[in-house]
Amino acid sequence: MHHPVKALTVALALSMFVLTTPNAFAEEKLWPTLKAQAFGDRPIQQDGMVVIETPQKVEDAALVPLTVRVPPHVTGKLKSLTLFIDNNPDPKVAKLDFGPAAGAGGERSFSTRVRIDNFSHVRAVLETADGSLHMATKFLAAAGGCAAMQAKDPEADTVDMGKTIVRTFTPALDSNPIWSGQVMIRHPNHNGMQLDINTAKFIPARYVKEMTVMRDGELVFKMDGTFSISTNPNFRFTFGKGEANDLDVVIVDTDGTVFKGQTQAKGS
Repeated sequence: MHHPVKALTVALALSMFVLTTPNAFAEEKLWPTLKAQAFGDRPIQQDGMVVIETPQKVEDAALVPLTVRVPPHVTGKLKSLTLFIDNNPDPKVAKLDFGPAAGAGGERSFSTRVRIDNFSHVRAVLETADGSLHMATKFLAAAGGCAAMQAKDPEADTVDMGKTIVRTFTPALDSNPIWSGQVMIRHPNHNGMQLDINTAKFIPARYVKEMTVMRDGELVFKMDGTFSISTNPNFRFTFGKGEANDLDVVIVDTDGTVFKGQTQAKGS
């Protein structure tokens, strides 16, 4: 006997399966592939040794604040930090390789602003000096950030391009082994997905590719970045206390142009 209501229920269930399953499966299957490409078969622990902070509500998918913290109970040197946005055109946002001036105690952190192309998991994978891997994950409900323009006139994004400001921040307690630094660079960080409204053509990709931060001549970190970092990149980070605590920064974009910045010398 034919049951039209039952048949309709089955048909609806199947249609919902078809509509929702591909996206769900894509999200589930993507990370294992990204993980294998970046880390092979190395185990990654989710044990609280690294924490991601993101806004509860995203106001602008092209300027999403992202902070990664290594809690104070994690001691010892850090080897690297890799950031991923699973569903972005280039899921790897940046990799930082730490040097001796990165510090080995206190709360260490790295912050920047990123573009989110589609609803996605954001991941931070920390590698400690012993070679072990530790991950934190957050889900961000944001979309459209990769094609968004920060200015109606594309040329407005290139005014003063390369202007770099470097700052240091003294901790409240002089005994604190960790200081904070900030690097801001005027750069459009075009990703090749944005349309020039005046010509209706895509703006060629040009973005910050490398950034090297030195403290008193010792490496804090070297960053390998991608176009997932927002226009006018802004980085806030910690470093180990030194003698003068002067920062020197060298930035290279995908056109091979080199930009430099440094903190003011004492007494200048």
